[in-house]
Amino acid sequence: MLKKHTKTFLVLTFFACFLCLMPEHSFAQSAGFDSKVNSLTNLIVGKILPAVAVFGLIYAAILAAAGDESSKRRMVLVIIASIVGILAKFIVPMFQGVV
Repeated sequence: MLKKHTKTFLVLTFFACFLCLMPEHSFAQSAGFDSKVNSLTNLIVGKILPAVAVFGLIYAAILAAAGDESSKRRMVLVIIASIVGILAKFIVPMFQGVV
């Protein structure tokens, strides 16, 4: 049975060899990585965020109709989050251009 320190040393040695022998994988600079990140960002910003914003507004409206006292605060938070989510289509490329 290997000691705990020996196992840790073997794992660190493996990762060090991986970094030295395959730098394109270790630094995520393969050709398809950028396109995958862009498609994931477009999916999140274009489809998931608007859907979550609509469901949040519906939930807050149901709470308001039920007479919940904190529903007004929740509705304001949902509206602010929706605006930030919709503006994310413009904010994300701006930050990607800086990096």
